[in-house]
Amino acid sequence: MPGVNIGTARIVIIVALVVAGVAILWNGFGDTGTSALPDGGGAIGPTGPTGPTGSASPSPSNTPSPQVTPSPQIQGVTVQVFNGTNETGLAAEIQQSLEDDGYSAPADPGNVPSPPVAQTVVYFRGGPDRAQNKSDATYLAETYFPGAKVKVLSEDVGDVDPSVNVVVILGVDYLESLQGNA
Repeated sequence: MPGVNIGTARIVIIVALVVAGVAILWNGFGDTGTSALPDGGGAIGPTGPTGPTGSASPSPSNTPSPQVTPSPQIQGVTVQVFNGTNETGLAAEIQQSLEDDGYSAPADPGNVPSPPVAQTVVYFRGGPDRAQNKSDATYLAETYFPGAKVKVLSEDVGDVDPSVNVVVILGVDYLESLQGNA
């Protein structure tokens, strides 16, 4: 065949095979519900897509990640207690009790600016440790202040030491529960 350049024909065939191969890989092998190219850039193994660790893993966009609640801690948890009642010394007494149980108190207890506060609230600091702080605050509320609300700490709470993870504002409900048990 005098008019056909064999070198050009080979290049065309190779390009066609590469394009077909990429199309097959892009669309996956059959209807398995997963792409042959993993999102994480892992290699394709003999049993399908594998992640960087070499184990098969579903695409993060297809599987919702479970929300794991961290285990509550006592050691290393910093607390500050504020008295929202008219009972003198209540915040100091409760903060000392929490310290005796293993909590840290880097700041002195205090009083809220305008008592009385009706209900006890346990606040937790947000930010990168939000989940752990919430777990710690929830445990503290359930263990020491049954019925207390647990909320994220906001700037309007008061003069809270910046190193504190959990803030307790004692309400009249807590004082009444103490007097009821006496």
